[in-house]
Parts: sequence; structure tokens; C-alpha cells
Amino acid sequence: MAVRVLRRAAEAPSKAALRALLAQEAPRLGLTTAAIEEIVRQSQITYWRAGQQIFSQGESHDLANFLVAGAVRVVCEGFHRAPVVVQIVRPAHFFGLGSLFERPGPRLFGAIAHVDAVVAVMSQEALSGVMAALPPGRALQVMAYSWRVLSRLLYEKCLHLTMPLRDRLVHELGVLAHDFGVPRERGVLIDLPLTQADLAALVVASRANVSRCVAALRRAGLVELVGRRILLTSRFPPAAVPFGTRNRP
Repeated sequence: MAVRVLRRAAEAPSKAALRALLAQEAPRLGLTTAAIEEIVRQSQITYWRAGQQIFSQGESHDLANFLVAGAVRVVCEGFHRAPVVVQIVRPAHFFGLGSLFERPGPRLFGAIAHVDAVVAVMSQEALSGVMAALPPGRALQVMAYSWRVLSRLLYEKCLHLTMPLRDRLVHELGVLAHDFGVPRERGVLIDLPLTQADLAALVVASRANVSRCVAALRRAGLVELVGRRILLTSRFPPAAVPFGTRNRP
């Protein structure tokens, strides 16, 4: 009993944060107050250390995940099992790239905590029940939201096929700055630790080529390295993310 009480006490702040984030996103998601409360009630709060695998590619897709705090890499294996980072998700978003309405099945993507992360988890069945109870117009709004996010991500990845490495890297850095950027006197700091391997997986290139590209951007005065973080200077092209970002429809 004492352990159960302590667990509830530990979850309380994260549940409050989950409720606040869902309320913040409600106008776009189409969630009612009752739907938000039901999601919060049925969610289990989970905690992940940086680098921990939250779920893997090929696992049964029977849980819905919502990022409360931190950052999560959505990943898959590419040709010859090359690691690919599909996106780095910021808080206040569902992740896993499956439709909220599809039947459970094998996941096409995995997820890894990029930094320490707090994730709310609930069964796909429970979430489907919440969505089914929404008024018809609100349910359509949720479907439209999901479609916009996935369509934008697909569009950006298709554009990558036509871009040279430098443009792909500039584009991805612009997306990260939009989602995780903190204003600084000299520009915008991407407030995430990023390694050459992370960047290589984001733009689907070798670490060596990415290292040379980053060095060229530094020589051009477009980026600076601040520890394991990247600062986009005021000279960084403002049109680097011309199509919005995948995390913010």
C-alpha cells in the first residue's frame, strides 16, 4: 500500500503536466475536456533515461505514446541496416508514427529517448475508445491533425531525395531549431545534445561526410558548436525550414 501511494505521489506532477499539454494542444487535436481527463486517467507515466529504447521496430503496436517531457528519436533501419532517425519529437506530441485509428500490428518504427524523457502510455484500445466518444466534428479534427502531421513528414522526406547533403543538413538543423531552439545573443541554440552520429542518421549520410559539412558551415559562419549543442548564428538562412515543421502542423 505504501509503495502504491508513493508511486501515485511521484506520478502526480507528470499527470498534471500531461493534462496541461493536452489542454494546450486541444484546439488542434479537437479534444474535449472529458476526453483529456479520460486520457489522463487511463495513462501510465513512464520514465526513460537518455539512450533507452522505448519500443523497437517490429514490436506489436498495441500502445499509444505521448511525450510529456524530454525528447525522443523515432528511428528505423535503412538499406543494409543503416540507422535512420525519422524525426526527433518534442513534448506535447504522440509519437510512433502510427495512425490513432489503425488496428494494432507490428511497428514500422522504433523509439529511443534522446535525453531523459517522460512518456505517457495508454492502450490503443483505450485511446480508440476516447476518440470514439468524441462528437463527430471533433473526431474528424483528430483525423485531420494526424493526416497533416504524417503528410508533412512524408513531404519533407521526399524533398530530401532531391537535396544535396548540405541542404539536407541545413534543413534538419532548421527544424530542430524551430522545435528545440533557445534564443541567444548570437543566434538560436538547439537545446539538445547532438553527435555526428545523430546528424548522420537524420540526413542519411556517413559521419565523415557530415563532419566535413558541419566544418564547412562553421567556416561560413552559419553555425557554432557550444559543447555538444549547435548554435545557428544570425547568418543562418531564415528560409531553411520553408514548409513549417513536422512537429507543429
